[in-house]
Amino acid sequence: MKPQPLLFLLGVGLANLAHAQDNDAITAKKIGPYFQLEIQTTTPSGDEKNSIFVMDTGSTGIVGSAGFFIPTAEEQASSTCSTLSYSSSGNTYAGYIINRDLSFGTPGKAPTKHLKNFPVFAAVQHCPNSKNKPTCSKTPAPTCNHNPKVFMMGVGFDSPHGISQVDAEQANPTNPFLNLIDDNGAPFKNQNYALTSTHSNSSSIDVYLASTQNPLPNLGKTLTLPLSTSPANPTALVAPVLPFAITSKSNGKVVYPSTGPQPARILPDTGISYGIVSVAETTPPCCTASPNSGQIETSDYEMQLYVNEQSKEPLVVLSYGSNQALGHSARWSLGHKDVSPMLFNSGQLFFEHCNYFYSPADKQVTLSCASGK
Repeated sequence: MKPQPLLFLLGVGLANLAHAQDNDAITAKKIGPYFQLEIQTTTPSGDEKNSIFVMDTGSTGIVGSAGFFIPTAEEQASSTCSTLSYSSSGNTYAGYIINRDLSFGTPGKAPTKHLKNFPVFAAVQHCPNSKNKPTCSKTPAPTCNHNPKVFMMGVGFDSPHGISQVDAEQANPTNPFLNLIDDNGAPFKNQNYALTSTHSNSSSIDVYLASTQNPLPNLGKTLTLPLSTSPANPTALVAPVLPFAITSKSNGKVVYPSTGPQPARILPDTGISYGIVSVAETTPPCCTASPNSGQIETSDYEMQLYVNEQSKEPLVVLSYGSNQALGHSARWSLGHKDVSPMLFNSGQLFFEHCNYFYSPADKQVTLSCASGK
């Protein structure tokens, strides 16, 4: 069956175009706590449908409501009902992996970048933070719901897993930004992306696609890091490693880890508006109101990333709390036996201080941060 075409409608970003040279820039607007992209499709009857997708650097692949990506009877018959979970939110979905053609463009202009026959997870059932496992039936389990409103566009690293982890025949990465082709059908030679949002209280983030070199301005401290390998799967590339510490706001002393800054996998995640420190401990090792609380006291502590363990000045300081435009809280995620080293998911707050460039060909990321504070 011929895939149904979709058109991404994206506002053109004007900031930093001098650094982008001939690269195309798009803008993901911050609507509520998330950076979001608008997608429009035309139904077979000629009606136009619009939906807002969250741009998520913490996952790969496109996940959308089955009410938007409507599986045909033939697709449901030929596809196995599968489940997909987000570790940060605990949301679990059941649905079908279907293929669609999608096009990237800007309002009023013809699209120039395309995704052909791209796998999309059409979610038909949702269980939020629940022990219940969703199914593709029309009668969800208690606390679960049918036809969920989920619109996630994961643009994380080039993992071949993502939504296609249940589809053994899917060979290409499920990051949409790494599967782009030109109008003539040829793949872009250098597919990568950069994210920049360096203004406090910014309402948008500029995204540069298919650049031939790092288009980011040097904000003062720039560091290029290789991607690390997954502890559970040595062949999978995951977030880069940097020394991490939690420090006291009152005296600047490191309070965790006890021996000073220690290596942690770092994930700047546009898909969440809070921070997460994932560790192997079963109780929070510090910085909480009580031993049983997973919430870090954000009024007393801040998170710091360093260029190396000997650094006296941090690469960037992230201070969470209600006085921040992004990053309203930070919390512990406990009992992860396979977390080695620890994982620090900075959420969106990272992008208020740093620019971010990902080069899949080089298997590395470049971070450029304005200052330590």
